[in-house]
Amino acid sequence: MKIKRFVAPDMRTALRLVRAEHGADAVILSNRRTEEGVEIVAASNYDEEAVQRALAEAQRAAEPAPQPDPVLAAPLPAQAPRPDFAAAMAAALAPPLAESAMRSTPAAAVAAADALPAPAPVAAVPAPASDEQLAAMREELAQMRRMIEREMHRLTDERLRGSPVRLQAMELMEDYGFDADITRDVVLQLPPDTPLHRGRGLMLGLIARTLPVCPVDPLDQGGVIALVGPTGAGKTTTIAKLAARFVAAHGPRDIALVTTDTARIGGREQLHGYGRQLGIAVHEADSDAALIQLLQRLQDYRTVLVDTAGLGQRDRALASQLNWLRAARQVSTLLVLPANSHYADLDEVVRRFGAARPQGVVLTKVDETGRLGSALSVVVDHQLPLTWIADGQRVPDDLHRANAASLVLRLEDLRRAADKPNNPEHDHAAA
Repeated sequence: MKIKRFVAPDMRTALRLVRAEHGADAVILSNRRTEEGVEIVAASNYDEEAVQRALAEAQRAAEPAPQPDPVLAAPLPAQAPRPDFAAAMAAALAPPLAESAMRSTPAAAVAAADALPAPAPVAAVPAPASDEQLAAMREELAQMRRMIEREMHRLTDERLRGSPVRLQAMELMEDYGFDADITRDVVLQLPPDTPLHRGRGLMLGLIARTLPVCPVDPLDQGGVIALVGPTGAGKTTTIAKLAARFVAAHGPRDIALVTTDTARIGGREQLHGYGRQLGIAVHEADSDAALIQLLQRLQDYRTVLVDTAGLGQRDRALASQLNWLRAARQVSTLLVLPANSHYADLDEVVRRFGAARPQGVVLTKVDETGRLGSALSVVVDHQLPLTWIADGQRVPDDLHRANAASLVLRLEDLRRAADKPNNPEHDHAAA
């Protein structure tokens, strides 16, 4: 078992360091506040069998020894539990604590961890007799933690609503579609005595600072760029926009298009049509071996754009499709996310496509949502840099380099456009 100490200004940063060092299976042994911020002690390679053996040994060690003759021996005072028994119990209870802490928000995770009482050396604590009892203890502890976190969130929200400027910021961010955890993180940074007329501008500035944006245009770097994402996210149209931008800057001779969407009816035909309009060669690959060979033949091109098949995040064929890209090691992957989807759905998409190890995000269909904060919350939570923003079907006009300031300034316009009553007669007259 590998144990390491992490120190960071806040819980979110500390948990990110734990994930980077130990991965998602890390076990948090302890956490506390220090002068430097938050301290977490985490371990990797957690061995459940070793914990069970330690519990069994501790239980045997804790059994009462044969009592001597009461006439010959004086009564013994009560003794504290053996140190190894307490350590075994702490190790056995570590996994549910780690899982809950890795999912909780920074403020709630620290508050919940601090609110839990430290284990007292009580001699009457029995060791669990079976795996079922141990699982029941873990579930009960997890329920207690969730209850504490909900209460801490409620108290935090009540405290934030006590300031007019913070209340205004919370209501605005909720209207924009931001996740509750991101909302708390931003609103907590607002000074409670800020004048109301300055609150919205300061809030937008804080949101812009949290958005990860790719500093370099991947098209300028060149190489093989594959776009992955769920069905209907707009991958093919986005590739056409990227290709048109490249042709306008460098000409059609240094770029090639590749599609792996050979099974879906009309999938490859759409990309072939864009290729003919732009004067770009379009190639097809129907297996991982064919893709590797094709990319070797196209290695002299400055940029190669790969259009992958649109698959749902729960499609069984998704793993096979992502394995193709992993086999072709020189491929850079970008995840295409439709901005008009719900937070939970987008979060699932990011997790399911995590095997492709995307280096950035292309946010599409921005013009089709009034709650852009939902997609931006997912980007912030997973720290995926934004590369391009697509807000229409025009090639290549409706594709823009991601800019944090521009995105937050569009939040209000998109919300008002979505809330505006639909008037078909007016729309027809304007057209």
